[in-house]
Amino acid sequence: MKCPVCGETLRPGKKDPNYLLCYTCKKKYKVPEKKTVKKEEQKYSNIPPKTVRKKREKEMKKAYDEMLSVEEEYQEDKVSVVPIVVLTIAILAVAGIIVYMLLK
Repeated sequence: MKCPVCGETLRPGKKDPNYLLCYTCKKKYKVPEKKTVKKEEQKYSNIPPKTVRKKREKEMKKAYDEMLSVEEEYQEDKVSVVPIVVLTIAILAVAGIIVYMLLK
């Protein structure tokens, strides 16, 4: 790295390596920090990482959809029983009327 004032090469200090020294200008510059890409740090310990949350959410949605499909199957069964019950009652009523008329 070069000195911004005079253009000479900066050298690390002997006492403190966090500073670069220019022996021509007698100036001291702080070493620029390296930019590091940090992953998103978790702020709370009881909340799982985003990938885990998405996976669980997907599993729960799948289970919920399966649960709803099972309820729909049960509803179809209930609907098919009602006409049979109604027809049975109607047949018994007609049979009752016929028996009543014959016994009269």
